[in-house]
Amino acid sequence: MLSQPRFDEIMRRLTLQQRVSVLELAEALHVSDETIRRDLKGLEELGKLRRIHGGAILPNTSTEQPLGVRSRIRPQEKARIAQKALGLIRDGMSIFLDTGTTTQALAARLDRFGSLNLFTNSLDIAQLLNQTSDNRVTLVPGSVRRNDSALIGSHTLAFVEQFHFDIAFMGIGGIDLEVGFMDYEEPEALLRRLLCSHAKQRVILADSGKVGLRTFIRTIPFDQVDCLVTSKPLPDAFAVCLEQANVTVLTP
Repeated sequence: MLSQPRFDEIMRRLTLQQRVSVLELAEALHVSDETIRRDLKGLEELGKLRRIHGGAILPNTSTEQPLGVRSRIRPQEKARIAQKALGLIRDGMSIFLDTGTTTQALAARLDRFGSLNLFTNSLDIAQLLNQTSDNRVTLVPGSVRRNDSALIGSHTLAFVEQFHFDIAFMGIGGIDLEVGFMDYEEPEALLRRLLCSHAKQRVILADSGKVGLRTFIRTIPFDQVDCLVTSKPLPDAFAVCLEQANVTVLTP
């Protein structure tokens, strides 16, 4: 069986059963366990499912997945987005990187600079920056959220409010044509709204899976953002809407 029909059959069974096992799929589709594991990995990278021990389940679309799970979704797209976003940065800038897998991919590439003033509310990003670059790194205060090591809450907002950044790089939960940029939880939305009023350039980093995805909270209208860096050309309706809102769209 070719890979695409096999992908379709895996998703059909997963939709019906809510959970599939590697052994059952291998037997039903007459392929090896290793082939099924590769299929599940590929489907997870597309955001179609979540791998668990021995199989896979459907992702929960009402809440954001843990950071470890999200890091396995579209990693190559996120790497291309991060590489493109580097073109917006100049040494000496003051930059905020919020929590997320795409902002973390960008952080991993900042070792080519030496005099950036970097702020983040991510424990993981702060540690990465501190280990891999000579840039100045400030970790903002807050309460630690367990599923993504983000620092959130009133202390985070009060600290960020003291500063004005050259660029704020932000992730996002979803991009809806009617609503705008959206999130799953209030802490992200509050921080991103604040960053939009405390940054000269406001940049959203979002892979193609976020386009057309409606989540829970309306975070930022399109016209409050200066630039969207994404991995693929936008559908025509989105391209027109963002152009009317004066949002620059960059793709690799």
